[in-house]
Amino acid sequence: MRRCRGSGREPLRFLPRNISAIVKAFDAGTSEEGRSHELDLHDRTIMMESGTGNGRMGRSRVHIHLLGEFREEVDTCLQGLLTQGFAADRLPLFPQSVAAVGKQDILVFSGEYRSEFHTAAHLSKLVGSHRDRTILFLSNLEPTSFSLFERAGFPFINVTTDQTVKSLVGLIAEVDPQAVYQASKTAAMRASVSNRVAHSVVDLFSRLRGNPQAPKLEESRSQQRAMSELIGKSPMSVWIDLIQNYHDGTAQHCSLVSGYTLAFARALGAGEAQTGRLFDAAFFHDVGKAMIPLEILDKPGQLDPDEWKVMQQHVLHSYDILCRDENTSGEIARVARDHHEYLDGTGYPNGIGGGQIDDITRIITICDIFAALTEKRAYKPPKPFDEAYSILSSMAGTKLDPDLVRLFEKVAAEAAGDRRLVAFAA
Repeated sequence: MRRCRGSGREPLRFLPRNISAIVKAFDAGTSEEGRSHELDLHDRTIMMESGTGNGRMGRSRVHIHLLGEFREEVDTCLQGLLTQGFAADRLPLFPQSVAAVGKQDILVFSGEYRSEFHTAAHLSKLVGSHRDRTILFLSNLEPTSFSLFERAGFPFINVTTDQTVKSLVGLIAEVDPQAVYQASKTAAMRASVSNRVAHSVVDLFSRLRGNPQAPKLEESRSQQRAMSELIGKSPMSVWIDLIQNYHDGTAQHCSLVSGYTLAFARALGAGEAQTGRLFDAAFFHDVGKAMIPLEILDKPGQLDPDEWKVMQQHVLHSYDILCRDENTSGEIARVARDHHEYLDGTGYPNGIGGGQIDDITRIITICDIFAALTEKRAYKPPKPFDEAYSILSSMAGTKLDPDLVRLFEKVAAEAAGDRRLVAFAA
């Protein structure tokens, strides 16, 4: 096997001081880094959509605020709207929350009609002057209540049994056609960037299969810009869904690992240079799979022992390929070789453990496992994000770094939507 020359770069260190400090602050809820990143998604959205960020001018983006007594009743509509390019979120059922929405925003009451809560008097008081931009998207609405809502001045009520997102979008179009137009533009732009991300990975692996030369570092930089653009235009649940639907399994896996790595870098408070190094390692971590026969790589089922031995060789192929260029040798090649190693020495290819596994490899390993668990294949559905994180947690302390797994919970929670979901403006 080819031996790499060192890259001359200082090791990328996050442990023990930096991570331990952030973990303690995160647990205590007092971290400045944690607060800034927790607010990052919403604050940047408000800046971009109000015209105060990046010189944007013109009409602000219309937000769709969904209200419901039970989260599960809201989430289906919410995810559907986000996927179609709307700026949407869940809004708590508190008068102060409703009073704080923008004048051009749209309120949507969704879920099952409940006579004790969904009364004309109560909802009128709750929405106040926002009544003419409120949609009642309630299932099993009683005819008498429908009449009362009409008389109370609610002009947009779902009068059919169709509770699909398509039906809701039709009502939004009645309230504000421009909001639907804005959403369609956003969805189209996301799809374009997503296709560019997928094409870059497919092209890289196609070239490697024909000529296994080390890829140029600029390919990673270009892909990072594209991934950052996709993430910048999408809430996490949306860009994950776009990537999960890539037809090429390798493109799906590499893109998920790269996306999770960018999200984790943000959670860790990594600077621009550190984030770039993490992304380089993530994007190139599986280039050796180009040397694995496609009948094994794309097998629609579990590999047998002999096939698994062949598959395990991809890390050595990756190391060999990346060592052919001084810009990808050293750290990037080492991560590609070692990202299946575990702290307890039970990983492959060399069974190293503990202090022999550096911080950047520990980070990429976590992102790689989470991606493998949550990706969609013909022979397996993606695991729910909470279940995938539970599996990571069960490996913490023995196979995976426990502090890093603890911090990755922020990424897993955002993927699962356990925070305020707001779509970025295009």
